[in-house]
Amino acid sequence: MRFLLLAAALLAGSAAAQGARVPADAVDAFHAALRNKDTAGALSLLDRGLVVFEFGTVDATVEAYAFRHLPLDMDLAVAARWTLETRRVGGEGNERWVLSTYRVTGKQADGTAIDQMTLETAILRRSGGLFRIVHLHWSTSDAAFQARAQGQRSQEPAR
Repeated sequence: MRFLLLAAALLAGSAAAQGARVPADAVDAFHAALRNKDTAGALSLLDRGLVVFEFGTVDATVEAYAFRHLPLDMDLAVAARWTLETRRVGGEGNERWVLSTYRVTGKQADGTAIDQMTLETAILRRSGGLFRIVHLHWSTSDAAFQARAQGQRSQEPAR
């Protein structure tokens, strides 16, 4: 059943990826989908071979990310403002990378203030003329946030 829901979200969200012809646009569209709690839109920007390294945890498949950490990332995106500070784009051909730093500010659900620098590495692959994210790696300068994120993610049941 979960696989069917994921497949439906991937297909339904493909329209959201229409503007992802430039690597940085795919990354920005992914962040916009997170802010809008648009699961289908976010998934449409992710390659089927996705691997996510996030605050010391690993989601080895797009399905693992979709069912475990995507909802938490959406909650954070809604609770905090991500201001792009720096960005570098590179690579060639069908393989590209986007390195971004963000100032992330806001409040977590428990009222804890968020004020940190978050580093993001995105690797993208072009397929059918569109770039999709095949790898994301996030880390932060805030050790307390990192510890809370690791604790929250490690307490979740594996699916």
